[in-house]
Amino acid sequence: MAMSASTSSTTAAPVPLYHLSSQYRSWRYSEEELARIRTELNEKAVARVRNLWEEEQSSRKDESAPKKAAEQPTLTDEPVPAAATTATNPSPPAPSEIQYLTVQDEQALVTYYLTQVAAMCGAFKYPEIVTATAMTYLKRFYLRNTCMDYHPKNIMLTCVYLATKTENCSTSIDQFAGRIPNASPADILSLEFLVSQSLHFEYKVHHAHVALNGLTLDMQSAGLDAAAITTALPRAQSYCRFSRLTSAELVYSPSQIALACFRLADPTLVDQWLDAKEQRRQKTGKGRAATIPSGGAVDGEGRLPGQPERAQQLGGELEQAEMGPVLDKVQATIVHGQKHPVDKARVKEVDLRLRWARNPEKDPNSALFKKRKAAEEAERGEKEKAKAAKRPAATDDSSVFD
Repeated sequence: MAMSASTSSTTAAPVPLYHLSSQYRSWRYSEEELARIRTELNEKAVARVRNLWEEEQSSRKDESAPKKAAEQPTLTDEPVPAAATTATNPSPPAPSEIQYLTVQDEQALVTYYLTQVAAMCGAFKYPEIVTATAMTYLKRFYLRNTCMDYHPKNIMLTCVYLATKTENCSTSIDQFAGRIPNASPADILSLEFLVSQSLHFEYKVHHAHVALNGLTLDMQSAGLDAAAITTALPRAQSYCRFSRLTSAELVYSPSQIALACFRLADPTLVDQWLDAKEQRRQKTGKGRAATIPSGGAVDGEGRLPGQPERAQQLGGELEQAEMGPVLDKVQATIVHGQKHPVDKARVKEVDLRLRWARNPEKDPNSALFKKRKAAEEAERGEKEKAKAAKRPAATDDSSVFD
């Protein structure tokens, strides 16, 4: 019997689903990694877009040369005012003079459209989980792409539509697009594969507001003051919703964010809950090894096999003594976001600069886009001719089986 008790006290706890998920293994970063990823993406995009604008201006000159030769004014032609021409079709600045977006510019733009996701889902009366999932998709998309390649206004709509399907709240594309001014089903669906590819086709998201609900139930089961829980919960939920406008979910686990939100709402209540958890842990005789989630053996340093050290540090269960500093960081992230809300004037200025700072290859009105499109169509035509040449003649009986 003594051996049985000893064995049970060292048995590892069941593995939480979150720790088996792609979110834990693929979408968790340190603050430094997050900054590096965004900086590298931005720098590569600026270099690429600058080169493409040089090519775009060269293509525009090639296009305008034959037109100018063909449109020489005669004596009866009336001159077109230069001001009118500039107003309707302004010339882009030189590639070296374009004010390309910085990392901070891109984050301001993405954050603004995160607020628009929340507003849209609220207007459509979608469940909160649809809102949360769509916002996560938008943030993850811009860890693989930049605003200079894809405008968040367009990506946002596809993220919301994908989220409705993921969270079993799907509607037809015609109904969805019909509720959005100046949006067509084709525009939304054309980006669906791109967004899915950028998400690595990992649609499931573990959310802090779900962890918050579980935390509330655990506080109730621990016998904490029900009135205090009821009073703190709405404030904690408000902090949780605001955390979606930050990068918190890309750095911390849903449970850490949920606990930090409750701590912002009522720190005394969280301290009482942590004390209750510690007492329960001591009564069961389970130490740190028993609380580390594991799909198998844990090595001598408490890490799970087959996982990067970074993921271990971010995702491993924390002792109560280590919990405080982590919660302080989460709270600081949320509070900083609240103190620095979206500056609409800045977002508008960034959006205006994006007119020339965006990738011309993605603009259907650009000469480069038309040139690429023409080349693709020509290549497709050549392939069709080659296929047609290989087909048997019409008089050949075998052609009926093609």
